[in-house]
Amino acid sequence: MSLPGLPQAPVHAPGFIPEAERTPALVIHLSPLLGLVLPALGNVLGPLAAWLAYRDRAPVLDDQGREALNFQLSVWLYSFLVGLLFFALFSLGLLGGAFGAATGAPDLGAFAFFGSLAAFFAFFIPASLVLWAFPLVVMLLAVIRVNQGRAYRYPLSIRFIR
Repeated sequence: MSLPGLPQAPVHAPGFIPEAERTPALVIHLSPLLGLVLPALGNVLGPLAAWLAYRDRAPVLDDQGREALNFQLSVWLYSFLVGLLFFALFSLGLLGGAFGAATGAPDLGAFAFFGSLAAFFAFFIPASLVLWAFPLVVMLLAVIRVNQGRAYRYPLSIRFIR
């Protein structure tokens, strides 16, 4: 119900980012690039700092900040788990090689050692490339979507912060 003579607040569709909030939202979504300067933690510290700086300005900035931070925390967790899995596989290969050599079967030891190297080249390097490129591509998609005035939801994101 509108009263004549009174200004009406603009009604926006859910997920719409007003023009005034687009630049801060772009800063939030580009903040993981801090990981290029501070490896291992910059991609998480950037969105955290941007979210803390902008979350009180507008609800949409709070939402987009949580979204970017949750995605970067998820990527960090996925990277940690891939690294842990690689370490376990490589260690098992080295242990198998040591046990094979200790039991007098050097062929078995060599097979286990080369198996662990194959795990490195067949599993760890491709997984590392995906974990490096996927967040970059998704971040660019987020920037494009926010620039168009639409909120972005990251795929494969665990909602740590609600």
